Amino acid sequence: MAALSFRRPAARVAVCLGLAAVVRLAHAEQQLCKSGDLGCAIYNGQHAVAAHLRDDDRPLPPWTTRCVNCHAGTDKSGTFAPPLTAALLLDAKSRRGGPASSYQPGGFCRAVRHGIDPANVLLRKAMPQYQLSDSECQALWEYLTNR
Repeated sequence: MAALSFRRPAARVAVCLGLAAVVRLAHAEQQLCKSGDLGCAIYNGQHAVAAHLRDDDRPLPPWTTRCVNCHAGTDKSGTFAPPLTAALLLDAKSRRGGPASSYQPGGFCRAVRHGIDPANVLLRKAMPQYQLSDSECQALWEYLTNR
């Protein structure tokens, strides 16, 4: 829990309760990956990737950084973060008040690594910044846009 320490105990409790609820939902959503499907393994957390939050270099525990924790499902309602579907990533649309944009592999990797979307809008601070290799990021992109 040291990686998620906060100055105020109430904030720590709220984050822990929120993560517990999200993880419970994610377990229902998690699927088995085909052998060798690195993108699926990253999305579901079977292939752990180091990550931290913006402005905080402390590493997050691996169970908190699974994509499925926050991006579960295909419907925007009832999720903490938007579902990562081909339509959401590839269709040009305005996100968080920025201009319409769509993701391409390079912009997707920039968002995942640095928390900046294709329109140069910062993602939520709660979005981990992942230390993905180029091949890991490409595998995740291919999994998300082809499932």
